[in-house]
Amino acid sequence: MKSSPFLKKQILILFVFSVLISIALIIHGIFMDLDFSQIKRLTFEGLILTLFIVFPAILFLEWVFDINNKKKFKEIEKKLKRKK
Repeated sequence: MKSSPFLKKQILILFVFSVLISIALIIHGIFMDLDFSQIKRLTFEGLILTLFIVFPAILFLEWVFDINNKKKFKEIEKKLKRKK
């Protein structure tokens, strides 16, 4: 199966979203725990470590919700091929 430009764009969007969510998760953890010593997690290394957790999780969720779509597209393609 060829990789479409749409898939590359989608992965890039998910990656940027993961970076933003990683920053938000670190800040949320700091303010909800009221532990301002955790501010050190906002370093580049802390962001990368959080990103390594968030990005695969988002890709997994996208894959799970896309399974049903792939089945539907295959059904539609079969119906279209039969009509030709």
